[in-house]
Amino acid sequence: MEQVLVVDRAALEARLGGQTFTTEGIEAIRRFIVDQHFFLPRAQAEYDATVKQIIPYVLLRRGDAYFLLRRLKKQTETRLHDKLSLGVGGHINPTEEAAADPIEAGLRRELAEEVDVSDRRALTCVGVLNETTGGVSDYHAALVYVLETDGEVTVRETEKMSGTWATPAELDAVRDRLETWSQIALDAVIHGRAR
Repeated sequence: MEQVLVVDRAALEARLGGQTFTTEGIEAIRRFIVDQHFFLPRAQAEYDATVKQIIPYVLLRRGDAYFLLRRLKKQTETRLHDKLSLGVGGHINPTEEAAADPIEAGLRRELAEEVDVSDRRALTCVGVLNETTGGVSDYHAALVYVLETDGEVTVRETEKMSGTWATPAELDAVRDRLETWSQIALDAVIHGRAR
């Protein structure tokens, strides 16, 4: 039975000040998650409104382009089928607990499972995303990172995803096909518009 990293929802949301995307106090929020997390069975966490599952969500940037993923029908999460995504990410499991930073350990594992990134440059946490308008997002929050690369990115799970580079203008043109978190990231991270 898969276990996933969670934190107390009320305690996290008190630190976010009602913002959908916050860039203030990121390190303090990240430290709170590292210090106060615990694990629950995923089947329980998916419907437990008292906790938030923490997802590291990584945008890949090369110059002025971002890697855009299309989630195919063999993707595990059926609620995201055929959606476009700017983020690579997933749950943090107890196997990452031994690392000094379980969030970054989970991030690196998810990246390695989903894509091959050559010539990695800088990895920066740029915000915390907490969208609460219903559905899957009500049970998850994301630490949003940008990973800079000068190299190629190759999708590993080609039966689950495909990918291509896209400029901000190209992303704007497909905005209505982006999953909600990617729409928020497009606005807040790429265009610098607060929500």
